[in-house]
Amino acid sequence: MPTAQIPYDAKLLVACGRSADEMEREFRLVLGAKLYELGRLSLGQAAELAGRNKADFMFELAPLGVSIFNYDIDDLKHEVHGP
Repeated sequence: MPTAQIPYDAKLLVACGRSADEMEREFRLVLGAKLYELGRLSLGQAAELAGRNKADFMFELAPLGVSIFNYDIDDLKHEVHGP
């Protein structure tokens, strides 16, 4: 499985009050949430990237300001106004 590494200074852990494991978990959540928000990943794919099940992932999106409803504005206009 491919992996990505994010180098950071240990001072970041102190500033955030997190352990290295907690920081990695948060990185994965934020990355999954952003890629879901951008429409690059489905909800399930983003949850998997974040290391969570779908239900837990959905509840963690709101505090990050990410809606579970991921509509493209043109698709929404089409649904409301028709073809």
